[in-house]
Amino acid sequence: MSEEIIESVFSYSEKNSEPLMLTASKNQIDWNGGYVNNWTTKEYMDFIKKLRGKYGQAKVYICRDHCGPGFKGKELDDTYRTIDADIENGFDLIHVDYCHYHGSKEEIIKESKKAIEYIKSKKPETLIEIGTDENTGAFLDDVSIIEKEINLFMESAKIDFFVCQTGSLIKEINQIGDFNGVFLKKIREIANKRNIFLKEHNADYLNVDEIQRRKNLIDAVNVAPQFGVIQTQLTIQKCLLYGIDFKDFIRDAYASEKWKKWLHDNRPENKFLCSLIAGHYVFANKPYREIYSTINRHENFRETIMNEMIKNFDLYINNL
Repeated sequence: MSEEIIESVFSYSEKNSEPLMLTASKNQIDWNGGYVNNWTTKEYMDFIKKLRGKYGQAKVYICRDHCGPGFKGKELDDTYRTIDADIENGFDLIHVDYCHYHGSKEEIIKESKKAIEYIKSKKPETLIEIGTDENTGAFLDDVSIIEKEINLFMESAKIDFFVCQTGSLIKEINQIGDFNGVFLKKIREIANKRNIFLKEHNADYLNVDEIQRRKNLIDAVNVAPQFGVIQTQLTIQKCLLYGIDFKDFIRDAYASEKWKKWLHDNRPENKFLCSLIAGHYVFANKPYREIYSTINRHENFRETIMNEMIKNFDLYINNL
């Protein structure tokens, strides 16, 4: 979501000898650009190469999240352009996600398998993550459907990660889901038999107890909006501390309308909350860059952000 968050992942991995994943959505980074620094896939990987030089002992996997039609681009051609750029630039893992493909469940699985086979034909060592259901916070109980789906995908290639509905769901700046531990224990048994790792999306805003409930059930979690919100909150705190006007940044964040899909109980009239939710979508824009530069006259803001991120990494790493 920002250079600072990306670098903090490398710093943490090296210092703690902990393998971590950097997972980019198509909206964030893509072959034709994204909202993170307006980077194309190549420009993003140029930055990653610099960090690999700086943090030589870090073990960070570069991953693609939600690669499929309906995530930014709607056409299959766009999905394959993303895949090509990812492989060309050295991504380690691609999450094949066709949940928004306009077709039956059978057609979704068929097209997903085609994409997996294409990826493996281009770069066999690419790790594959699959999951064809949009995360809705649903409380599932039928494991037979999941087992059948996994078996169908494994006909094409080895599957490394399976994204399972765990009950988690992010709205606004809160976790409103409920972890479905009984269901996950059954899925865990299925995954173990097939040597597949389970991954949870929407794992933001969890406390220690909630994270520990996932221990020995979930192998990896995706956390994203929370880190963007943390950086936005820090920015506003520093503006208040140093008397820096941040109205243009708030207006820019609100005008982006990126908060719309996250609203739950609140309404658009709560402009400050909406701006807090959407702040990270406009970090690359002039209002934020000017604020950032001004804060840096008072302190090393990059270091401040990275230190705060590392505290939050600790929370997950030490309790999962």
